[in-house]
Amino acid sequence: MFIKQIKKKNKSSDKQYIYYRLVHTYKIGNKVRHQNIISLGGLETLPRDRHKALADRIEELITGNNSSLFSENESFDDIDSLARTFAEKIIKEKLFVPAPDKEKKISKEILNNYHEVDLESIEQIDSKEIGGEWLVKQAFDKLGIDTILADSGLAGPQIDIAQMLLTGKLLHPSSELETERWLKENSGARELYPTKEDISRYRLYGAAEAMYQNKDLIEKGLYDKVCNIFSSRSKIVIYDLTNMYFTGQMLGSRKANFGRSKQKQTGSKLIGLALSIDSLGFVRYSRFYNGNISEPETFGDMLRDVVSQLATNGEKPIIVMDAGIATEDNLKIISDSNYDYVCVSRSVPKDYSKLSVKAEAVTDNRGNKIELTKATAEGKEDNFLHIKSDQKFKKEASIDNKLTQRLEAQLQDIKDKLPQKGTLKKTEKVHEKVGKIRGKLSRIGWLYDIKYTEDKEKGIVTDINWHRVKEREKPKGEYFLRYTNKTISETEIWDVYNMTRDVEAVFRCLKTDLKIRPIHHQKDKYIEPHIWLGILAYQIVNYIRIGLKENNIDYSWTTIVEKMKSMQSSITSVNNKEYEKLYIKLCTRPTTDQQFIFDSLNFKHRPFVRKIKVVPQL
Repeated sequence: MFIKQIKKKNKSSDKQYIYYRLVHTYKIGNKVRHQNIISLGGLETLPRDRHKALADRIEELITGNNSSLFSENESFDDIDSLARTFAEKIIKEKLFVPAPDKEKKISKEILNNYHEVDLESIEQIDSKEIGGEWLVKQAFDKLGIDTILADSGLAGPQIDIAQMLLTGKLLHPSSELETERWLKENSGARELYPTKEDISRYRLYGAAEAMYQNKDLIEKGLYDKVCNIFSSRSKIVIYDLTNMYFTGQMLGSRKANFGRSKQKQTGSKLIGLALSIDSLGFVRYSRFYNGNISEPETFGDMLRDVVSQLATNGEKPIIVMDAGIATEDNLKIISDSNYDYVCVSRSVPKDYSKLSVKAEAVTDNRGNKIELTKATAEGKEDNFLHIKSDQKFKKEASIDNKLTQRLEAQLQDIKDKLPQKGTLKKTEKVHEKVGKIRGKLSRIGWLYDIKYTEDKEKGIVTDINWHRVKEREKPKGEYFLRYTNKTISETEIWDVYNMTRDVEAVFRCLKTDLKIRPIHHQKDKYIEPHIWLGILAYQIVNYIRIGLKENNIDYSWTTIVEKMKSMQSSITSVNNKEYEKLYIKLCTRPTTDQQFIFDSLNFKHRPFVRKIKVVPQL
C-alpha cells in the first residue's frame, strides 16, 4: 500500500486543493493495477516523509502482517492513533479485504508466474541508480531534446550518447573520462536509451563537439520549445557577465587570460561568459570572451544577437542589467535601438528632484521595509527611482563601522610607534604605508583627511592626525535605478530590477550545482563545449525546478539529485526446481518525496516494475 497525492481545482475560484488517498497495488498478469481504498484528507499535520510509515502501519493493522520486519528500528508512535482511526473505518466499512479472505480465481496466466525456487540461491548481482536518470529522461522527452538534436544534424546512436552525456552533466558533473566510468558502473541511464553502442570517452567527446558545432540551432530550438510551454512570460531580457577560472598554466588556450576574478582566484587564468536570460530564467543567449575583457565591452554583441531574435518574434522587451554594464555608451545603444531599460545608476544623480512627496512602500522577501520614489535629474532624458532600504542601511552602517575601526586602529598603531626607536618614521615610508592602508580599505579610506607633522631636516614624520570629512559620505541604505518607460509604476520598476537576481542564480547553479568550475581542460576546442554543455544542462534544471515551484517545492538541484539516488534498478538471480536460473530486474518503488516530485511534474513514477528472464542451466 502507498499514499497517493491528488490535486483538485475549484472551477469557480481557480484555487487548487491537495488531498491524499490510500492505494493498494496488485498485479493481473503482467499489468499492475491500483485500488483506491480510502481518502485520507489533507494530512496537514503529518510530514510527507512519514506518509510511507502511515501506509505501512495501516496495512499492518488491517492485514495482521508485520511489515516492519525489514525496518526493525521503525517507530509508529507519532502515527499510531491516526493509523488506527483509518484502519477501523476500513475494516468496519469493508473497504479492503485482505487476500486470504478474498474469493479470488487465479488465472492460468498468473499461475505461469509461480516458481518453486531455492531460497539459498537468491543473489543480487547488480544494482544501479536510476531515479535521477528517469527524472531527466522524462524532462528530455517533454522538451523534445532528441528532436532538437536530430534537427541540428545529429543522427542515430549519437543522439542517445549526447543525451547520456547531458545526463552525466546533470547528475554527476565531471570529465568525459569520469562520465564514461559513471555510466558503466553506477548509472542506469543506459537502460533508458535504445542504442547498443559502447560508451567511451571518445564517443562522449565526439557528441560534445557535434552538439557545440550546432550550438545556435540547439539553443534556438530549446528556447522556442520552452516559449511554447511557458507562454505567459513577461518580456524581459536580463544580461550579465561572469568569469570562471582554470587549473594549470593554460598555454594551449587563446581565450584564457588573467583578469579580475569574481571568485578571487587572482593567480589563475580566466574565461568570460556572458548570458542573457528571460523572466523565467531560461537562457536565450550565451557567448564566451577572453578572461581579461571588461563587462561593458560585451554588451553591444549581446544586444545585436538578441535583437535579431526579438525582431523575428515581434517582441519589445525591457533590457535589465546591473551597474557594471550600465555605462552611458551602453544605455545610448539601447535607446538608439528603441528599447526600454532598467538598471542601477552608477552614481548618485546631481540636482535630482522627487516626483512625489509620499514614497511607495514595499517589502522584500524577508518582510523588510523599502521606500520607492520616482525622481528626475537635470540633463538626463531617463528617469530615476530613489530606493531607501532600512535593512541596507543597517548592513552598510555595520560594514562602515568595522572598516572604520580597522583603519583608525592601523593609523593609531603607526602614530604610537613614531617616538620609538627602530620603527617606521621616514616620511616616504610612512606615506607609502598609509597609502596602502587606505587602498586596502578604499570603501572608507577616501573619506579621511590625513595630516602629517614632519621634521624636514631629518626627513621623518613626528605626528599623524586625521579626521573624517562628513561632506564626502554618501547616504547609507539609499541608491538609484534608471529607467526609460515612464508609464510603469514604482512597484513594477522594482519588480523588474529584482529579476537580475535570476541571472545570479543561473551563475550560482552553473558553478556550484553543475560544477563547471574550476575548468581542467587545457584546449579551447574542449573548454567551450564543456561550459556550454553546463548551460544546456542548466536549461533542464530550470525546467524541472519551475515545475516543482508551482507545487511549492523549492529544492536546490543538488537536493533533488540526492533525493532521487535511492531509487535503483537491480538484478536478482535465483534457481528454480527445473534447473533454470531466473533473472529478475526490479525497479525500486519511489519514496514519498520521489512520488511527490514525479507527480508535480506529471511524470511517470518508474520506467518499469519488473522484468523476468528464465535461462536453462547446462
